[in-house]
Amino acid sequence: MIESVRLHQMRSWADGTVALTPGAHIFWGENGAGKTTILEACIIAATGRSHRAGALREVIAGDGDQASIMVTVRDDDAEPTDTLARSTLGVEISRAGRAKHLLNGTPRTTAALGQRLRVAAFVPEETGLVVGAPSVRRGLIDRVASQWQRGYEATLTRYERALRQRNRLLKDALEVDGAARRAIASEMRPWTEMLITTGSEVVAGRLALLAALAPVLSATHSEVAPSEAALETHYLSREEYRADESANECAARLSQSFDQTAETEGYQGYTLVGPHRDDIAFHVGGSDIAPTASRGQQRSLLLALLFAEITLLTDEHGHPPVLLLDDAFSELDPQRREHLVARIAALPQSIITATALEDLAPGLVAKATSREIQRGPHGSAVAA
Repeated sequence: MIESVRLHQMRSWADGTVALTPGAHIFWGENGAGKTTILEACIIAATGRSHRAGALREVIAGDGDQASIMVTVRDDDAEPTDTLARSTLGVEISRAGRAKHLLNGTPRTTAALGQRLRVAAFVPEETGLVVGAPSVRRGLIDRVASQWQRGYEATLTRYERALRQRNRLLKDALEVDGAARRAIASEMRPWTEMLITTGSEVVAGRLALLAALAPVLSATHSEVAPSEAALETHYLSREEYRADESANECAARLSQSFDQTAETEGYQGYTLVGPHRDDIAFHVGGSDIAPTASRGQQRSLLLALLFAEITLLTDEHGHPPVLLLDDAFSELDPQRREHLVARIAALPQSIITATALEDLAPGLVAKATSREIQRGPHGSAVAA
């Protein structure tokens, strides 16, 4: 459970602290006021990644050199006076270097912070999940996998770093020939090997997540859309991985793909295979819904995924994740809003944003703690 979120030089926040208690919290205000940044800070603390930025340095305010996030959490079932049950998750973001993650002031891995805070999120960036770009679907799966599977985020980060290095070398090779080109090929070999090793682990992690998600998602989809046929997910890739393949089996397929595309990569100057090119398809009644999905079907899938994410991220002690809803109710019709309100009521804590309280269900507003976020000349702040 989150007790407070402090933001320093992050987007529109110069410096501010938001205190939280158990139950539902609504932050409302005009677009650009800084509401979503509160949720973004929680996602970064839990996963090491932002759902709105490709690199964390993009969240730094203006021309500043650094930003910081400090999220204080407490065990759900602990007494308020139990100081050992309280932890502070810190993220220091620099424009010049890598972000530093701290647990109670001590540098730790992103995974160590993720063990203290799990979040399930509904964000506008993912509303195009069904018909949007593959990166949207990969982003959602990676966000959940980073919290569900220990070590996944670190492996994904290593894969992305190797990919950047390999793509740089491939681009450099386009401009040279002869001995210089052979030297680049030799320099690129270890990066290719790292891509195969880490990429196969990423794929195996995604396949394991989809396998665990399948029965839960089927059940939540039936709850949200009882009149629709059964929902299935399928992992799409050039390698055509089986659903139960191990990391070693994935590595063998991926290595073969690198061999087959090496010549074409040399002409095009970037990496053509790997999990950064893969996709996920959603089938209802055996058919891919992307070409024909109505807005109603898309909303049902989003809500079913959110509910399945909550179930999957509930820990072994029965503690569910903190629910983060960014302008979610504007995307839902009355029936789906009722489903969401019922789920909010059953969770220990949720954080909800909206442009106006009138956009939300009256019953939810009556039970929640509501605060306005305003953006003034000195940045965003909770209205007095």
